[in-house]
Amino acid sequence: MAFGGLGWLTFLSPALAKVLSPYNLAPGILGEGVLTLWLLVFGVNAERWKEQASTQLH
Repeated sequence: MAFGGLGWLTFLSPALAKVLSPYNLAPGILGEGVLTLWLLVFGVNAERWKEQASTQLH
């Protein structure tokens, strides 16, 4: 995700983004795609979430 963020930062300079395109898009798309897949596959551990929520209330 850090490399993806650096890729998106190149758009602050349109001239730099034009020179680096499409290579500046690849890290962002890859990083965000992997994160999305990770969240879809593993999601939230509901039992652990409820356990942490109950301990914070007391």
